[in-house]
Amino acid sequence: MDVIIRGGLVVDGSGSPGSIADVGIRGGSIVDIGELGGVESAESVDATGCVVAPGFIDIHTHADIALLARPTHEPKVLQGVTTEVFSNCGLGFAPVSEKGLAVQKDYLLGLFGDDAGVRWDWRRVSEFLELYEGRVATNVAYLVPHGSVRVSVMGMDDRAATPDEVRQMSDLVREGMDDGAWGLSTGLWYAPMSYASVEENTAVCRAAAERGGFFAIHMRDYGDNILDSLNESYRLSLDSGAPLQVSHLQIGGKQNWGRADEVLRHLESAHASGVDLAYDSYPYTAGSTLVQAMLPTWATGGGPAVLRARLADPALRDKIVAAMNEADRDWTRHVLCGARSAAYGPEEGRSFAEIAESTGLPMGELICRILVEEDLQACFIAHLGLEEDLEKILKHPLHMIGSDGLHLPGRTHPRLYGAFPRLLGRYVRDTGLLTLEEAVWKMTGFPAQRMGFTDRGLLRTGYAADVVVFDPTAIRDEATFEDPCRYASGIRTVLVNGTTVADSGRHLGTLPGQVLRRG
Repeated sequence: MDVIIRGGLVVDGSGSPGSIADVGIRGGSIVDIGELGGVESAESVDATGCVVAPGFIDIHTHADIALLARPTHEPKVLQGVTTEVFSNCGLGFAPVSEKGLAVQKDYLLGLFGDDAGVRWDWRRVSEFLELYEGRVATNVAYLVPHGSVRVSVMGMDDRAATPDEVRQMSDLVREGMDDGAWGLSTGLWYAPMSYASVEENTAVCRAAAERGGFFAIHMRDYGDNILDSLNESYRLSLDSGAPLQVSHLQIGGKQNWGRADEVLRHLESAHASGVDLAYDSYPYTAGSTLVQAMLPTWATGGGPAVLRARLADPALRDKIVAAMNEADRDWTRHVLCGARSAAYGPEEGRSFAEIAESTGLPMGELICRILVEEDLQACFIAHLGLEEDLEKILKHPLHMIGSDGLHLPGRTHPRLYGAFPRLLGRYVRDTGLLTLEEAVWKMTGFPAQRMGFTDRGLLRTGYAADVVVFDPTAIRDEATFEDPCRYASGIRTVLVNGTTVADSGRHLGTLPGQVLRRG
């Protein structure tokens, strides 16, 4: 055999109890699981005292550009991730028109990080995916982003689409599905998707469903109106026929703390009534996104160039300042990150309240200055959740793990480096919230099932040899909000398609990742 992983506790990703066994690999596939003591192999991995599991599948990532710019992808590989699923939240870059690609790059690059060496010359999903084939460390699976489709057809216009525009968008979704995408993602909190009508949202979801895909949704609200947002998502699923994946489920705002039971009962009721749904989340009580996403929707309508013009217009800027001054936000819990300018780069890691106090600026004026100095690209971390709610969300059987990691310069959210080890260290070993088998299922078999993978997510003969070996007594996330770019501990070995990518906490530089295409 090419590789035999010997003597580990094999937790196969199905949720079944683990057992001690060897795992034999040949030609990129698992060919035997059992007692292989007399079998020779070119490479042998001693997994004594370790867990052998399927490689982790991150169903919610924003790795699109990071993988192209830095194909070794250490932040994810060194926590055991072997498959990245993007685009999510409707934020992405194909299929796209030439004008739409320019707008998306200008609008979103702050979320996606350094694009050094990226050509930005694709249009179709097939052209985009070809850039990853055999050139990156992890496997790649793609969702068609609603935002890219809408911008390509009608720009950043703040209006409902015409019937012909809805038809054009649906055709682009079908094209993307035919090019290998697994579904659609949308983000009704973000412009321009927040401007879409019910008819448009239903049509693009239906286009994905026609090709056997699901849709993942960043809902309109995760706070006061979370139940209304869930109802909107259920209706989209039922009317379109597309299974529903609720992205990064959380309960935001102190006034909503303690509502996890209510929200989970709501999900259970919809599931029992026939809505094909599941959800993902990361094991942290804080989220993160672009600073400009906090602005009122009228301010971002028309896209980045129009927003810059509004910020340069004294009257419109005053209107934005007033809106932000009146915003019902706890600014002590909103922390600046992803800042690059000389003015605000040094302020990373401080709350907006602290920055406003030290500069003597009203909050609205501070937000506008950050947007101008950072050319709209700065991000923030919002500490808005409650640990008790988080634990109930993580424990529920409809839940799976998705990191939602942002590849920002400087400070970022620690979930990029630590989401999967955090679940295994904190919530399996340290608190006992989950069993080992439950946690591995949520990171492997369940997301594979949701995606529709037929040869990933489980340790089975004939399945692709995406495997992670970790020490259950040592695995932990080392990344913190104060020091977020630290690699996890306890990951021994990572294999992608039968090739060792990481060993003893060190990336080997190999790039065996494949593009996983539907159909």
